[in-house]
Amino acid sequence: MKKNSLMIIIMAICLVFVFVMTKKNTDTSNTCQVEPQAAFGQSRSPQWVEYNGPATAQAIAKFSLEHPDEINGYSDKKYYVFTGQIYEIHYMSGDEEMVRLAKGKMCGNDVYDITQDYRSKNTVTIDGIDVIEYGDGESVSIATWIDGEYSYFIGCWNSPLSTSEIEKLVKIVK
Repeated sequence: MKKNSLMIIIMAICLVFVFVMTKKNTDTSNTCQVEPQAAFGQSRSPQWVEYNGPATAQAIAKFSLEHPDEINGYSDKKYYVFTGQIYEIHYMSGDEEMVRLAKGKMCGNDVYDITQDYRSKNTVTIDGIDVIEYGDGESVSIATWIDGEYSYFIGCWNSPLSTSEIEKLVKIVK
């Protein structure tokens, strides 16, 4: 009788142990988690993939990137996604990239680290969001901001924009 009782207790302890070890984390307080994967999930190797249009790029990225049809007369666009984490739109003039919009699920970190020195770096508030603008003091070459778990980037190195043009773009890009 004692042997059976002991066996039942040991089995119950083992079941509790297995349950605890296999239970998934249900803590939803940190919902921003990024799992890099290649397009179509065939591997975990990070890579950029170009897509023909916004519908396919959005489906692969699993989030949208609101953008204008044209910026400063540039309406030819290329769409890129980096492992479902970053979604970019490049506005082109022939083969030259003129403006880049990027949105990334970066969990509060910037999409890109700005390592180049710019003559001016200003933080402005647009619609309640702090936007960092890098430029030459008169025009803006890069603007970055974070809104929740998403981070945003505007790069216009070959065609800098005025601060008012950047402000209009920040209000559109979501």
